[in-house]
Amino acid sequence: MLKMKAPNGAALLLLCPMFALAPQASRAETAKSLGQVPSLLKTPEAKKVFKEQIEGAPTPDTLGIHLPAGLTAKAITALLLPAADKAPLNSVGAKPLPDQPDLYAAIVCTGGDVPTGPDDMQCNQFSGSNAKPPLHAHLGVIEMKPGAAPRLIAKPTAVDGMVDWRDTQLPSAPDALDDVKGGEISPQQYDGFDLAPYRISKTERAFGLRGTWSDSYSGGMGSYSALYLFAVVDGALKEILAVPMSAYKDIAGDWHKDGTRSHDITQGANVLIIMKRGTDGYFDLLLKSRTGHWQRLYQWSKAAAAYRPVAVKGSGK
Repeated sequence: MLKMKAPNGAALLLLCPMFALAPQASRAETAKSLGQVPSLLKTPEAKKVFKEQIEGAPTPDTLGIHLPAGLTAKAITALLLPAADKAPLNSVGAKPLPDQPDLYAAIVCTGGDVPTGPDDMQCNQFSGSNAKPPLHAHLGVIEMKPGAAPRLIAKPTAVDGMVDWRDTQLPSAPDALDDVKGGEISPQQYDGFDLAPYRISKTERAFGLRGTWSDSYSGGMGSYSALYLFAVVDGALKEILAVPMSAYKDIAGDWHKDGTRSHDITQGANVLIIMKRGTDGYFDLLLKSRTGHWQRLYQWSKAAAAYRPVAVKGSGK
């Protein structure tokens, strides 16, 4: 595993002795007009979507498209992209790993809807797009020391991106589920690194990548996100967790006489908590609703070298 120093006072290390299954509240709330929608937003994810897509707030560069000084797209691509991937280059990004001098999480995306201008979405393939070849993402951890050439500290990985929406109790799911059997889908976009202090053992940390889906309707929109955690296992970067994190839907209703429209808002989000207790040397993870009572415990699996959900008696899982 990649050894990373734990941050002082790791705030995400919480003791949570119980877990249970209970459905999240999914009742839609109605705003009388678009201007009243912000007062109903309860999750950081929903507030972010509204500010960026409705109010026009700038989108932060969480994928690291503006590369760190000294680390070029050419160098990253040479390190991460396998020779077999001949698809057009879509995006290249890198972000420094917090408290880890000279280490960077890096991504190379190919295929999909290749950006043609600075305002185009990066590492993206729109829902229903017939872009060929489809979007692929390659992830790695790069060391870049002063005076030395960038190098990989572990074998990079192709991001699978599949995540199961059937066991989350979020109030809605991406429309892409309508076109597949089961509940597993890959995201429309990899939109940023999640560099929260995911300390998975006393000496090791993982880092996250966020995937998103966007649905558009004649009278509204939907936005969804998932979290993928990665760590170095036996000399190779490996996905160790993939979970849905948020759901937000805004459906506009009939027009009022004053020219406004009602908006039905459905929202839900999860938070990932790192617990003090552990399994086989790795801290247990608790995926917990921000807006309801649903929870799901994940424990380290030696066989899978990754986190797996724990079956709960009576849950049918």
